[in-house]
Amino acid sequence: MIEPSCIVCGGALAPAVARPRSSYATLGAYRIDACRGCGAGATMPRPDAAALARCYEATYGYSTHDLIEVEKRRRAAALLAWSGVPAGRILDVGCMFGFLLDEARDRGLSACGIELSAGAAAAAAAKGHDVFVGTIEAFAQDRPALRFDAIFAQHVLEHIPDPRTFLAAARSLLVPGGKLVLCVPNFEARLRKLAHSGWGWYQVPVHLHHFSSRALRRLLGDAGFEVATERTRGGDTLFLMLSALQALGMTVGGGGNTQPGLARTALRVLGEVTRPYYALGDDELAVIARA
Repeated sequence: MIEPSCIVCGGALAPAVARPRSSYATLGAYRIDACRGCGAGATMPRPDAAALARCYEATYGYSTHDLIEVEKRRRAAALLAWSGVPAGRILDVGCMFGFLLDEARDRGLSACGIELSAGAAAAAAAKGHDVFVGTIEAFAQDRPALRFDAIFAQHVLEHIPDPRTFLAAARSLLVPGGKLVLCVPNFEARLRKLAHSGWGWYQVPVHLHHFSSRALRRLLGDAGFEVATERTRGGDTLFLMLSALQALGMTVGGGGNTQPGLARTALRVLGEVTRPYYALGDDELAVIARA
């Protein structure tokens, strides 16, 4: 039997997190192994397409993200400012309800999105955004003449079975010297090491990959990108709440809330209280790479 190896560098994997808590799986159904070479984590056993489809159909939803719209837009605005894209055309992959597209439009940028969820895409389109339902590979085939000055993908790459195919498609859609702005959960985060199995962004099995800085840089370099800069930021309010509950041994489901008004108010208050954590934490790893 061939032992699984790291999808980034081909290195050997060793046990890292035996029983990661997740909104999308029974405790103990999956583990995370880590590469001895580049530090990337891998969800094990690796779920096949059918298992992932069942998981998404049964539990995956965006309704909770809509509860923190103000915070999501604030984070999107900060990401746009950090990216240094003052003008031109941008693409947001995994645009959900269009929070980054909203902020981009307010700044005079020409923006469109890609979203797998038809419901979330419809919500973004209802606000006047151009949103393609499908994958970045299908988008590239559907609109082969389009090129972008920057492509954003927030918390997308960890879901992709083959990140190299994703990166190749992204590179084909960028103008020469264009920017790819990626945000992923940071497998080297301080809070992850403290919370261990309760950290909120394991989310196995839908998070297939768990990236370190070294691993992400290696993956981008292999795909023909040059990393210009990187930074870390704290997780959002949903992440902090999930981490706290899971650290207490609780299992939180992935479905929507039955009292969205009350939840929205509570999360907004919590978001303001924990707002300094955005600058102090390191749960999210963001990278800007040039094609």
